[in-house]
Amino acid sequence: MEGKERFLFGRGEKLADHVPYKGGFDNSLPPYSLSEQVERLDSMLETLEKDFKEIPKDALADGNAVAALTLHPKYVARSGFPEYLLNAFSLRLVGSKPQKSKPDAGRGSDKEEGVASTTLYVAGEFKSFSKLRKSLSGIEEGSKLSKEIVKVERLEVFRAEDRLLGEFDKEENNLEVVVHFDSAVDLDWESDFVKFAEKSHISLDMSRSYQTRGLLFLAAKGDEESVKELAKFSFVRAIRKMPKLRTISQPKLVRSGGVARITIPVEKALDESFKVAIFDGGLPDDHPFGRWAKNIEPSSNFNIGDAIPELQDHGQAVTSALLFGNVQPGALERPYAEVDHYRVLGDLIADDSLYDVMLYVDNVLSQTNYPLVSFSIGPYQVAGDDEVTAWTSMLDDHLGEGDILAAVAVGNDGDRGWPESRIQVPSDSVNALAIGASDGFHEGWCRAPYSSIGPGRSPGLIKPDMLAFGGIDSNKFKFLFPGPVIAEDRGTSFATPAVMRIAAGLRAYFGNALTTPAIRALLIHSADDNGHAREEVGWGIVNPDIRSIVTCEDGEIKVLYTGKLEPGKVLRAPIPMPDEVLAGDFTIKATFCYSCSTDPHMPGEYTRAGLDVKFRPNKNKFKKDKLYPDTASFFGRHEKSNEQELRTDAHKWDTVRSNTVKKRGSSLVDPVFDIHYIAREPGNSVTPVRAGKLSYALVVTVKSNRIPDLYEKVQAKYLSSLVAIQPKIEIPIALGV
Repeated sequence: MEGKERFLFGRGEKLADHVPYKGGFDNSLPPYSLSEQVERLDSMLETLEKDFKEIPKDALADGNAVAALTLHPKYVARSGFPEYLLNAFSLRLVGSKPQKSKPDAGRGSDKEEGVASTTLYVAGEFKSFSKLRKSLSGIEEGSKLSKEIVKVERLEVFRAEDRLLGEFDKEENNLEVVVHFDSAVDLDWESDFVKFAEKSHISLDMSRSYQTRGLLFLAAKGDEESVKELAKFSFVRAIRKMPKLRTISQPKLVRSGGVARITIPVEKALDESFKVAIFDGGLPDDHPFGRWAKNIEPSSNFNIGDAIPELQDHGQAVTSALLFGNVQPGALERPYAEVDHYRVLGDLIADDSLYDVMLYVDNVLSQTNYPLVSFSIGPYQVAGDDEVTAWTSMLDDHLGEGDILAAVAVGNDGDRGWPESRIQVPSDSVNALAIGASDGFHEGWCRAPYSSIGPGRSPGLIKPDMLAFGGIDSNKFKFLFPGPVIAEDRGTSFATPAVMRIAAGLRAYFGNALTTPAIRALLIHSADDNGHAREEVGWGIVNPDIRSIVTCEDGEIKVLYTGKLEPGKVLRAPIPMPDEVLAGDFTIKATFCYSCSTDPHMPGEYTRAGLDVKFRPNKNKFKKDKLYPDTASFFGRHEKSNEQELRTDAHKWDTVRSNTVKKRGSSLVDPVFDIHYIAREPGNSVTPVRAGKLSYALVVTVKSNRIPDLYEKVQAKYLSSLVAIQPKIEIPIALGV
């Protein structure tokens, strides 16, 4: 239909309202009888007491040893946490990790390879564990304690060798030491730990450390024997070699005719009310970006050193990609926003400099308020399933409030064997967009062979989040360099700022009408996977055309819902439909995005917020004795869910959910999403009392081939609530990246 341009509807949250929540109950029998479990636990505690006696007294953090308590696979959900058991014997949860377990009885006991469970790291004095053993004979059937102890599958000492990750050189190693540490309660033994490290001949660099929720990350040096000694300290979580920074390539100048036909715009950025931050190799004095880009040098406090020309070339390329996309001869488009480029690389950067760079980035993010940030650097470290790294922790700490949208390059090792081909830290951040590279935007595009692949960690399995063109050998990504001339290279380093360019365009055209979570949701919602596997492309390739992201075609509506969810409550979000009998097929696509606080010491329960979303397509269809209309499948489990996810609905804790379903029009009567915000925190089996509200964004697209004026009919029906989000200035007809 010809006529006025149809922009997506905003204020979808005005249609929403709260409804009561009704949960279910698990009344199935425990895997062990009380008498069986008492006998099992008594034997475990006897061995545990013997092992504890072998621990040197000066290796105990304030007199506390740490035991590894593995839950029976039946009890890995939040409600199965043995809160009463720990509290009754003054035991403290200091961390956890996901782990496979073959139980002696019950679910998973027939699986030789074991099934997914959780190991809790539990700290306490010797007397606490002794008290537990003495109490076993007096536990009564049906008591709270009897219901708690059956959850324990194994209880054993957290051994020093289990804290060593990877191989170590016999001579000196640059180390990363991870310690269970809560600054509110653990300050008393910090000096004891330093003394124990000195005794172990480990050189701790306390000035290069990062404190996050439940963990302290430290830089250190020591040989193989010293590492083994330090691992005996009870609150050490892990020791590994310090990861190195990823290598950065130097773009090459194009030596072909016609490259001088570049016209650089003279206008200021489209929107000067915000800036985008880049962390990379810096910009030379003669960079060609004029008023749009500012180079910010590090102070000497951060041990970055002087600029290196090769790294500045990389920084120029990244900045060019964010300002102009993939440059072609001719007139360049006006940048959407200005860039502050922080030089975080220099001639003092060495193999042990990871923390120098990370702490500088942390310092900048702590003192600024950029809405958009781009990272094409990071550790040369493959994401793991059972440990969270300092870089990822730092980034998620800053992104958890949802005020910043960060894009992180996934790495360029996708053509190597597994697991080296997996995404690299910190692109496993659940609050960031992990960006891979495609070989182009043409029909039949695919992942560039070098682009690192998923999955990410759980929660956060869908990584990369999306791809953008990053160049290949036969068609490299092109940049504006001084001259002006064109340089070229390939890599996820350039796909990443290209995605941030589209994000900056959305922010520039729509201003505060689009929140940061809304921009993230729109980018993912409009991505196209072209039929490729999730681990290859995530949600798909970014849509380079801003107009198509925010406008509706014939027979289509797009609705944006934003706001804050309250913990434990259910928000019912109606999907707008016209007032008529619905004929034919309807396609409904929905994308949820949110950011939240994280718990790095609990990688299996990393995110503190989850969404249980139920799709109810027909308000008139009920099962017998049901309070709410029937549900239909929408956000199912991931295609390659592991067993833990299948049993605990771990996909509910992912910060991004997106899917498309097709329904007959006759089956849709006032369809809704019921959105239940589930909050959690370590040590709680129920919703924490002080959980904060959760900022979210939901984008819903409805398509019908039978109703070309669907947009106009919905607009007329919801005239008093839904409002089309209009750009501040006209969007050009065609935009590239």
